[in-house]
Amino acid sequence: MGQVKEYKRKCKECGKVWHSLVGREKEIKSSVNSNTCLSAGEAMSCCGNMGTAAQAGRNADAQKDVLDKLKKCPECGSSNYEETIISYEKKI
Repeated sequence: MGQVKEYKRKCKECGKVWHSLVGREKEIKSSVNSNTCLSAGEAMSCCGNMGTAAQAGRNADAQKDVLDKLKKCPECGSSNYEETIISYEKKI
């Protein structure tokens, strides 16, 4: 069986605790990096398609927003938190 890792975050402003999967955040970061590479100059030079570059930029921005939301307190919106990584056995 595999391990599941998640961030346990505790807001230093209001005390709220929330969790986010480490794997999910890594996937989002990877997606942001991929879309950023495709945007603007690179998409135009490889594909010659301005629409592709614009869409890649919008995709990267949307994924950044998702990642930012995961790193803000769902209660008060603060990004001032302490974080630990918790590992546990994956359930089938």
